[in-house]
Amino acid sequence: MLTNWRKTTGLLVAAGLMTLSSATAASASSDPSLTGKASCPSEYVCVWDNNTFSGKPKWKSKGNLNKDVFSAKGLSILNNGKRYPGGDHIHYKYTYRPSGKTVSGCLHYPGDTPNSKRTYASGVVLNYAQWGGEC
Repeated sequence: MLTNWRKTTGLLVAAGLMTLSSATAASASSDPSLTGKASCPSEYVCVWDNNTFSGKPKWKSKGNLNKDVFSAKGLSILNNGKRYPGGDHIHYKYTYRPSGKTVSGCLHYPGDTPNSKRTYASGVVLNYAQWGGEC
């Protein structure tokens, strides 16, 4: 009887620790006090409407960002994805206003080289940021 009690208690403690660690991980990514790059959840592409990654991201998504978004103060783009062959790089395009010059680029996921983040000058429209294959 004592052996069964120990097994049951051990299982309950292990389940409680798993639940606690899951709750801690979830609350860390949704912590309202986090700003800058730390406020971009894992597996997301995040875009700030400034060129310093300051504050919270204006746009973030686990999927694609397919809308024209203007920022007078510049853009910061972060690929906070994880390795996923064929879909772990961010392909993006932005347009300068008022010149209309377009620039395309690609960001690697963290730990892959060369870059997972970029910043751009003021007066730009982000046309899209889409998940895709190798740059």
